[in-house]
Amino acid sequence: MIQAITRFLLVAAGLLGGYTVTETVDWQAQLPGLPPTYVIFLFIILGGSMGFVFGGIVGRELTSAWQRVELRVAELSGADLILGTVGLIVGLVISFLAAQPLRLLQPESFAFAAMILLTLVTGYLGISVAMTRRREFAAIFPALAPDDLLGVDDRKVILDTSAIIDARFLDMLRLGYLPGRVKVPRFVLAELQTLADSADETRRSRGRRGLDLLATLPHEDGLEVFEIDYTDLALADEKLMRLCAEANAVLVTMDYNLTKVARVRGVETLNLNEAAAALRPNFLPGDTMRLHVSKPGKEMSQGVGYLEDGTMVVVQNGRELVGTDAEVEVTSVLQTSAGRMIFARPAETADSVAKAEA
Repeated sequence: MIQAITRFLLVAAGLLGGYTVTETVDWQAQLPGLPPTYVIFLFIILGGSMGFVFGGIVGRELTSAWQRVELRVAELSGADLILGTVGLIVGLVISFLAAQPLRLLQPESFAFAAMILLTLVTGYLGISVAMTRRREFAAIFPALAPDDLLGVDDRKVILDTSAIIDARFLDMLRLGYLPGRVKVPRFVLAELQTLADSADETRRSRGRRGLDLLATLPHEDGLEVFEIDYTDLALADEKLMRLCAEANAVLVTMDYNLTKVARVRGVETLNLNEAAAALRPNFLPGDTMRLHVSKPGKEMSQGVGYLEDGTMVVVQNGRELVGTDAEVEVTSVLQTSAGRMIFARPAETADSVAKAEA
């Protein structure tokens, strides 16, 4: 809407400017062979075209700036808004008093420009002083205490498409482990909808899963879908990184490449896969566990089972245990680039070996 209004105004200004040029310049002397109607039409079209082009550029910048202002205002608490308003009023009062001597300056246009500049500077200083000194004001008016003095973390957590589809963020949200208020930008929803409308069955199912998950969370505490977009950027990943950088937010994702690029650009990132890997139980040789042996292994005597986090456990001499739950003892742990693999043997076999060695 802002871009459309800006473009309309600049096109109108361009049309008027083009016509004004033809009225103020003697084009009969410059172009004696060209009819005046053609000259007027040419400059009106030229002015309108320039207004259309510059209107799009200025409109995009104004839209982006307005969205940043909305995001910043949404982050402010009621106390911050009150302090900022009071600071602005005080600054405007000071500018009004200080501007009285400026009325005597000549010429009047210079005096007017000086008064406008003074008003802008004092208004900004009033807001800045009120916000930076809010702790001192809080000592006088406790109701204006900022959230960080009360121990409230007001940081934002932004989810990307992969994190929503994975759904593990939901457990972290309910347990209070995410470091702030969780928000989903509208362009991430658009990306989920694109996936849900995909002709590829796998992509379609992933997109629908993410949309279904968000549809079931309208009343979840701490999760909010909000309207923001960056029309000058085409990729959702670029939009996410700019949004997190501008809002000082934490990006939650499962995308390995996005995690690396975001961290290089100074965006704090929480990768759910890294968090899950850090929370895996650390098994050592000699530890025992209860394992469901789900299928035979590649070797004739092997059985294979999986831990809750997906770690594969290869059980030597465990083929006869397929389909059952058994106590196994860890013999070794292999860490590869693809993940972790645990080798084990049935606890009965381990006991027999221990007795034989004794």
